[in-house]
Amino acid sequence: MICTHENYETVLETKGYKLQKCLSCYIIFAKNDKNDTLDRVQVYENYYKKEKANRFGFLLELLVRMFRFLRASKIFFSAPRSKSILDIGSGRGYTLYYLKKYFGFKKTVGTQISENAYQYSKQELVLEIYNRDLLDISFQNSFSIITIWHVLEHVESPERYIERIYQLLDQDGIFELEVPNYISWTSRWTGRHWLAIDLDHHITFFTPESLTLLLKKYNFQVIKMRTFSLEYSTFTSVQSIINLLTNTDSYIFKWLGNMDFNPKIILHIFLFIILLLPCLIVNLILYFSNSGEVLTITTKKCKKYD
Repeated sequence: MICTHENYETVLETKGYKLQKCLSCYIIFAKNDKNDTLDRVQVYENYYKKEKANRFGFLLELLVRMFRFLRASKIFFSAPRSKSILDIGSGRGYTLYYLKKYFGFKKTVGTQISENAYQYSKQELVLEIYNRDLLDISFQNSFSIITIWHVLEHVESPERYIERIYQLLDQDGIFELEVPNYISWTSRWTGRHWLAIDLDHHITFFTPESLTLLLKKYNFQVIKMRTFSLEYSTFTSVQSIINLLTNTDSYIFKWLGNMDFNPKIILHIFLFIILLLPCLIVNLILYFSNSGEVLTITTKKCKKYD
C-alpha cells in the first residue's frame, strides 16, 4: 500500500483505474480493477531503449542537456558547500556528470534501474551508478545532498523512500525533490487528460499539502517550495490542453520519444505553437502559487526527537 491508513475516497476514474485519495495523509494513488502492479523495470527499458549520445536529435538533445546543466547549477547554488551527491533515478547521468566536471563535486552517485541508461552512464560518462532500486542498495557512506527528480510518483512505497533518504543524508544535509503537482491549473481543468496522469508510468500523485506532511513526518524542514519548472511546466500545460481539445493521449509527448512521422502530428504541432506562449505566461504568473504544474521542494534534514 502507498500509505498505512484505511480511509480513502475516489477522486477520478479513467482507463480502468481509480485514483484514490487518503483522507489522513492526502496522498493520491492509482489502483486498477485487476489490482495489478507496474513492471517498473520493463517500463524503463522501453523508455530508454534508444539510449545513445544523441537520443532526441540534435536540437532537442541540446535543449535536454541545457536543462540538465541548469539543474546541476541549481543544485550547486542551493548547497554550494556540498561535495557529495546521490541522485535517485539519475536518467542518463548528465546532471551528475556536470556537477562533477564543472561544480567541483568529489563524489557523484546515481541509481538507474534501466540497463540501457545504466550502461550509458557507466561506460560513456564514467559515473558511479547502481542499477538497483534504492531500497536494495547498501551504501557505505552518507551524502551531503540527495536529489530525486520525477521519480517519487513512479514508486510503490514513497514513505519508505523518504525514510531511506533520511538515513543516507548527512546531518543538516539537503534533500531536493520534484514531482507533478496534482492540483495544478491544468490538472483541475483537463481532468483525465492531464499529461501527468500517465497511468502507464505513474502510481502516486502529490499535492503541496500531502508532500509537505510526508516530509515533516520524516523530520525534513521545508526551506523552499515552488510550482514552476522551465523544463516541464509549459510543456505539461500545452500537452494537457491539446489532449482535452483533441481527445487524444499525449500525442506530441509520445512522438518526441520515437520521432515516427504521422500526418496527425501536424495538427498537434500547430496547436502546440498557438498555445505555447499563453501557457508560459500563465505558468509564470502562478510561479509562487500552489497551482503550477510541478512541485519542487528543497528541504534540510533535522534531528529526530524522541
